[in-house]
Amino acid sequence: MSKLRIGSASTLKRRQFIRTVALGASALAFKPYLDLLAHPLATKVKITNVQCVLTRIGIRISPLVKITTDSGLVGIGECHHDETGHGAKDVVLNACKPILMGQDPLDLEYLVFKMVTRTSYYGGNHGIATHAITGVEFAMWDLIGKITGQPVRRILGGGAHRSEVRAYASTRPQDMLSKESCAEFANRMKGHGWTACKSDVLRDQSWNRVDNRRLSNREVDRNAEGYANMREALGKEFDIAVHCHWEFDFDSALRLARAVAPIRPIWMEDPLPIAYNEQWVKLTEQSPVPILTGENLYGRDDFRPFIVNQGVNIIEIDVSMAGGLLEAKKIADLAETYFIPVATHNVAGPVATIASANFAASVREFVAHEAFISNPINRQGRGINGDPDVLGYDKEMIVNGHIQLSDRPGFGIELNEELIKGRYLVQGEEWWT
Repeated sequence: MSKLRIGSASTLKRRQFIRTVALGASALAFKPYLDLLAHPLATKVKITNVQCVLTRIGIRISPLVKITTDSGLVGIGECHHDETGHGAKDVVLNACKPILMGQDPLDLEYLVFKMVTRTSYYGGNHGIATHAITGVEFAMWDLIGKITGQPVRRILGGGAHRSEVRAYASTRPQDMLSKESCAEFANRMKGHGWTACKSDVLRDQSWNRVDNRRLSNREVDRNAEGYANMREALGKEFDIAVHCHWEFDFDSALRLARAVAPIRPIWMEDPLPIAYNEQWVKLTEQSPVPILTGENLYGRDDFRPFIVNQGVNIIEIDVSMAGGLLEAKKIADLAETYFIPVATHNVAGPVATIASANFAASVREFVAHEAFISNPINRQGRGINGDPDVLGYDKEMIVNGHIQLSDRPGFGIELNEELIKGRYLVQGEEWWT
């Protein structure tokens, strides 16, 4: 009996030794995940409150989300906009909050599934419900980063490919048909360090008041001339994207693609109506320029047919709209299996912009991230998509056309609450306490 006990103890020690060696041998491969599990706060943090307030930091309403925990850590997110923001705020407070209370933010995918299921009968996989859930998801990612002591980009997908993200400015010359105007535009772009821009096509009707999907010969010729002027002013190395706002039928889209082909655009964006059909494949096969779409698509199901049927050359994910960081990563991973690179669409405020850029840093075949500079502060060369001072960021937001990513935990954001309350709070809103 004594020998049996000694033998058992020896066996246990040997097994423990083998297990320790095996873990050590694989530590490099799994170190980020082991670090997360070993962190003293992991599995111990519980959500105690979820709040939402409407602000106008950027070009549209920005519903900001705050998730508070019993550890004292706070996560900040921003919902994709609706017309007033009240739709997203309603979903956050009345559908999402009851699900999240008392939960562990590390259970992110499970909690997102529960929120999507809860809101399914009013568009839980599309529209305002998804906008709201995405803002909550951003805040949970910010919390996960703070709980584990890591920037979000180093957690998402197991590690970032880059510490800054190339951006493109959504803007164009005041008059594309004027060489002088294009020269002034080029000086401003290069003076602020930009290396790429996206410019709307010229039309006889506004993109948001379209009466028909047909381009006249005159419109095609004007675009050929306007983009040629931009190329001459900006030079060969500056990337120019042609933005179509889902306006055209197949024939018009193909004629436009051929007209702008001499400037070698980085892509032609949204030339056909939003939904997938076989015309996308036909256009992509015949177009002399790369075709891109995605800014109005939600989740993997919307993106899948474009990817698997080769209906585009490049996909563009609006992370705030598509379902959040984790869903965007899944879409990007699917695209990578078909050798399709990824860009990001982004019309949100600075908080969601930084969140989206953390996703972009985790994508290997990433092209460029959208940035708006219409705000007077941004036109002067400071920040993008609104006032950068609201972030409490430890870096300049944009440097030489690249979004800078913080090494602080989470998104690296510490909201300047006094600035937001004093300047950017929507009338009638009460700041969270």
